[in-house]
Amino acid sequence: MVKQSISAEQIITAAFEILQASGTVDALSIRKIANQLDIGAATFYWHFENKQALLQAMADNIIQQIEIEPCNTTLEWTDQIRQFFSAIYTTYIAQPYAAELMMRTVPATKARLGLINHLIQILLDAGFTPEQASLAIESIDHFMSGLFTDITGELEMKHRVSQHKDTYLAQLPLKMQQIATDNHYNAFLKTFEHHRHQQQRSLEKFMLGLDIFLAGLQQQLA
Repeated sequence: MVKQSISAEQIITAAFEILQASGTVDALSIRKIANQLDIGAATFYWHFENKQALLQAMADNIIQQIEIEPCNTTLEWTDQIRQFFSAIYTTYIAQPYAAELMMRTVPATKARLGLINHLIQILLDAGFTPEQASLAIESIDHFMSGLFTDITGELEMKHRVSQHKDTYLAQLPLKMQQIATDNHYNAFLKTFEHHRHQQQRSLEKFMLGLDIFLAGLQQQLA
């Protein structure tokens, strides 16, 4: 018998808990969700057509958590873009798997399309063509997704070192440093400590990359 007392929101919450523990979308399964909630597969399918439908709902849930201040059109378009992507970044950093969810889903919801529409409109109002605006937003989004994919991978490796005592993996940073020292890769050595702490400084890295994108876009309008 279908257990209708379980809501779609409870299934989404359980899915996030499993994703938080596993760190990857591939490890999320309908069977794991059913076991965690003590339900049958039929209950899951009562709310979601398949796993992809669940992922779509999870991605939308994340987007709805983004706290964006009311649009201030008196700001320069560059500051408006910074404001929006800073809010997106803040939400993503709290859930490092968010970027993977966005890449594995289609923005076929009001919340996601509304956000994309607003970002594109900022650039259209600034004088960009629709093609330029679309390419610019996609490029910034890809940069941010790539950064968070890197952060997620780093967290996974740190987890393997701390929880699974992966001594081989733990020694690789020292091996990198030794190779660089032996071969006089002095430029790399000057940035080595920064590289080792890149997750803690990921906001700085993201904002630098965003500013580079925006500077390039400004040149197109000149």
